[in-house]
Amino acid sequence: MVELIDTWGAWFLPLQALLVALTALFPPFPSEVLVIASGTMASAGLLSLTWVMIATTLGCLAGDLLLYALFRYQLIRLLYRWRWGRRLHRAMLRASIRGGDATTWAGLLLIRWIPGGRSASMATAGIMRLSWRHVLALAVFGAVIWSGWLIGLGYITGTTTGLPPWASTLTAIGIGTLVGVTIAWFSTRRRRARSQASVEVSTVSPNS
Repeated sequence: MVELIDTWGAWFLPLQALLVALTALFPPFPSEVLVIASGTMASAGLLSLTWVMIATTLGCLAGDLLLYALFRYQLIRLLYRWRWGRRLHRAMLRASIRGGDATTWAGLLLIRWIPGGRSASMATAGIMRLSWRHVLALAVFGAVIWSGWLIGLGYITGTTTGLPPWASTLTAIGIGTLVGVTIAWFSTRRRRARSQASVEVSTVSPNS
């Protein structure tokens, strides 16, 4: 049984890193579920927590930097010759718009916590032509926090509930979804309030 788990883990972590990287390009792809599951399996001793963190962080970093380069150098336009490439570009633009008006390093880091925010952050950084020095710091810091949050969510849920890994994973996914929806709701409400205030100011007569 131990040999089987070791063999499974040998391909599981590289595959997880690849899927995490692809999620930057395809936000709807649910690699977060896989990352949370790896955290619960680490809590059960089926995987090494250290290697889970390394694989996830490297995958996140690779995907983020690739997405940044595609937008910074407008290489994503090459994908227009294929239908899936055009759909990908539209998805990235929607994710960037969802991120709101974040134009600072801290703002780009904060929007990573809303659904699709990881892609929105790096796509926006590419459109802004943020320097490689700044974007590398943003990507490394964001990858560590993003990976730590999801892995920790699965790990802590697994160690505190005592449930089987599959049940702990479902519980952690529910908690993570609730947190993400809450953050997205506050972000949307704040953006609407800001837009409404701008409209009210613009409609006020100078003589009033």
